[in-house]
Amino acid sequence: MTKGTEIPRADGLRAGPFTVSAVGAEGVDLSSVDASGFASNLLGQRPDQGGPSTVNELSIAVLAIAEDTAKLRLFPAE
Repeated sequence: MTKGTEIPRADGLRAGPFTVSAVGAEGVDLSSVDASGFASNLLGQRPDQGGPSTVNELSIAVLAIAEDTAKLRLFPAE
């Protein structure tokens, strides 16, 4: 994924939609504003951070970052 990529809402997991707002050596930034207007940000997400970040019932893991492209894995939280 690159800056500007939109990740659709995961309805069953009560998360999103997300926009990739930055990708670089510092990590991946994701931002979200839901239908009620609630805003959330995941900043500086990196492959070496020790595990995925979780928003409601959705986990987001950064698998790799190469220049301005990131590979993410989105999956149900355990």
